[in-house]
Amino acid sequence: MKKTKILTIANRKGGAGKSTCVAHLSLEAVKQGLKTILIDLDPQKTLEVWWKKREEENPFLTDIDPLKIEEVIASINGHGFDLCIIDTPGDTSINAINGIKVADLVLIPSKPTSPDLTSIGRTISMVKSLEKSYVFVITQAVARTKLALQGVAVLSEFGVVAPFTISNRVSYANAMNIGSSAAIEDKLAAEEIKGVWEFINSKLFDLRERNAKEKVRFDI
Repeated sequence: MKKTKILTIANRKGGAGKSTCVAHLSLEAVKQGLKTILIDLDPQKTLEVWWKKREEENPFLTDIDPLKIEEVIASINGHGFDLCIIDTPGDTSINAINGIKVADLVLIPSKPTSPDLTSIGRTISMVKSLEKSYVFVITQAVARTKLALQGVAVLSEFGVVAPFTISNRVSYANAMNIGSSAAIEDKLAAEEIKGVWEFINSKLFDLRERNAKEKVRFDI
């Protein structure tokens, strides 16, 4: 039985764009041929609201009891999913902790502002305490500006940072309002999302797994 890869999006500080990351990365994964399922552990349910506006099933979404997340993941493993992406609340609740506990990789989004960068250590400590691998992505910044570059420099002291920024674009907010992707109408957003996904993909799936998946699909 193949094991579903688990990507958890986490940041103890709210407003970092976690749900936007989940939604857009999931659509890019689907675009690349991965059967994907989402879990929304944030009581605000921003991701679930976005998903319910969609017509397509993939990415799928399941509503779970956070206390039974390990049982849910075991069940997902048996249903042929390649990827599960988990959205977590911006706190230290059992929802956030359990979402991180089951992760193969934790993606920590952060705005490049001083309050966000100053507080990032709390999230890193939580992830490290659960002995999970993690990477960063800068969000809600103007790409290649001094502020964005400073954000990358700060985060690089703690770990690996995605080579693309999920910028502050109206297209992302519009997409979240209608259950869509910013990539459909915004070419620059499409480049960003693809770049971040390729970075995540390289960390989450090893080369042998990717080649095997491509071979199976080609043979079919």
